[in-house]
Amino acid sequence: MIMNFICRLSLLLPITFYLLPVVCNLGVNENNTFANAQNIEQLQLNQNTLPKSISQAVLRDASRVSGVKVSNLQITQVTSTIFSNPCNFQFGEVCTREYNPIPGWIVIVQVKEQSWTYHVNKSGSQILLDPKISSNQLPKKIANAVLSNASKRSGLAVNSLKITQSIQKTFSNSCVFNFGEVCTQIFDPISGWEVIVKVKSQFWTYHVDITGTRIVLDPQITKI
Repeated sequence: MIMNFICRLSLLLPITFYLLPVVCNLGVNENNTFANAQNIEQLQLNQNTLPKSISQAVLRDASRVSGVKVSNLQITQVTSTIFSNPCNFQFGEVCTREYNPIPGWIVIVQVKEQSWTYHVNKSGSQILLDPKISSNQLPKKIANAVLSNASKRSGLAVNSLKITQSIQKTFSNSCVFNFGEVCTQIFDPISGWEVIVKVKSQFWTYHVDITGTRIVLDPQITKI
């Protein structure tokens, strides 16, 4: 208010005040700079605000994989980003420099004492958990499906079978997932589990995808 009055006065007074208009302009420029900084900060805030539908989908996935209730999970950080290509989006360790951008977010979820990293595309249609994350807790639905498959193949009752080990892992491609002995180096990851089932005196190895829709038994297993 006072500065505005001085600025107007400088236009009417002698040249001794010739520096005042310059100072006034600097003040205007500073105000504009401050306003622009606020706008940029607000834009970044908006970009880093995850839509509610996507945040809920991420929490549901974390709950499904970990076995922890959604109410006990928390998103601790959201960063808007552009993944340079699908390989980077899929947590690839060795990726080409191809530029095929995927806008989205990096989302950190607190799961008990762990911090899980997710990559999510802008629409929320792709939600990928860092394959290095290991909960090693096989969802009950998938465990039941594996035991049912082993029961059908062995002819034994489900209650006589036991899952002795489950390791969450990422299979580099479908050939590896299907126990292929000679596979290409192509990186087309399938997230899932390697599950060991005790069938009488044998130990059967299964590969299961993250949804439990694909359950593959090691073909070298000899049926009882």
